[in-house]
Amino acid sequence: MKKTYSALTLANLELDRQLLETLFELDIIQSQSELGRLCGKTESYYTCMRYKGFGLKIGSLTFLCNRLSRMAATEPDGFKCINYRLAIEEIRKTIDEKCRLQELKLITA
Repeated sequence: MKKTYSALTLANLELDRQLLETLFELDIIQSQSELGRLCGKTESYYTCMRYKGFGLKIGSLTFLCNRLSRMAATEPDGFKCINYRLAIEEIRKTIDEKCRLQELKLITA
């Protein structure tokens, strides 16, 4: 049986997909399981959340943001540090957009 999702859920899942792609491009992660670990979750976190139709949780993204900030602060390689900072900026944008989507969901409920 094929699952059907609301437009807001699809938008949330698309935000996650775009963030995942950005983190790959910035060489922050090498796999989806690494994203789960960096979020403080299990290796299957991203895959399971996506399968269930849930987006990455804002708390997990905040944890990821804080973890990357600590990594950037101790990174001796300037280029890697820049990539961490770019990733943090993208994560914050994703969090902001997820909050906006949640507000829309509450308004239309």
